Amino acid sequence: MIQRIQTVYLLLVAIISSTLILSDVPFYSETGIPEDTQDKLTITVDFNSTDTATEQVGRNDMLIYFLGAVSLISLVAIFMFKNRKLQMRLALANIGFLIVVFVAMYMRSFGSEYTSVETEQSVLVGFFIPLAIGIFSFLAYSRIKKDEKLVRSLDRLR
Repeated sequence: MIQRIQTVYLLLVAIISSTLILSDVPFYSETGIPEDTQDKLTITVDFNSTDTATEQVGRNDMLIYFLGAVSLISLVAIFMFKNRKLQMRLALANIGFLIVVFVAMYMRSFGSEYTSVETEQSVLVGFFIPLAIGIFSFLAYSRIKKDEKLVRSLDRLR
């Protein structure tokens, strides 16, 4: 189980996605002037919440739920090493959930207009962390597929 490289990839996916849930890694920042005031305001969006310098504007529950699903599916897939077809489907499900995470991140950042005048938008390093999770999920899928192909070729020899 642990000696297979796809187990390491799936474990990395689970660790990184659960770390994103528990930490406040920002992935978007917007600086501008809101409609109701004339003060310059900086808003940062992380995986847990949307914050200003003084208060929390909103929670990002959808991101938390889908990153939790990615983490849980990865942990379940690690222990499905005897059923490689199901393990491959779970790795593909992870990639599908990560696509939803990217869409939710986009909608939470660029889809919402927090300020209206003199807006400066910037993508931060946290935006690319789910991309690393997707790469590890794809690598796990390809290694599981390679194992399945190897087992099928050995079955033909019997």
